[in-house]
Amino acid sequence: MTDQYLIEKAHLNYHTLTTDLPIIERLCKKVDVVKKVYCVYSDDLSSKLSDEEISYDRYLDLLRLFLSAAESLEDYKFLNTALKSNDMLLPLGIFEKREAEENSLRLAHLVTSWEKSARGDINERS
Repeated sequence: MTDQYLIEKAHLNYHTLTTDLPIIERLCKKVDVVKKVYCVYSDDLSSKLSDEEISYDRYLDLLRLFLSAAESLEDYKFLNTALKSNDMLLPLGIFEKREAEENSLRLAHLVTSWEKSARGDINERS
């Protein structure tokens, strides 16, 4: 169940992300393509088994999961999905504009730090 998975990840502060990478990637696809995440999917997340969307609280947990994955794995795919989630949640009233702006700034900071790191790596090799 998607709800239970997100609650568990939030409780663990999103640790052990690398072992859950296939799940997180499939959840990315749900946000990127379908723009909705449902409560119940098949084991491989290929098909929904429920017409009920996850709750607003779980959408927040999902955004935090994508933020955490982007930060810890330095992966633009998760960063992109976190941005999409952030933009998707604001009009729903799940959080205030200020929180959405803070999330966007956090994500922008990640991009800047990754670019600096990449430039540093290039300079070290030269």
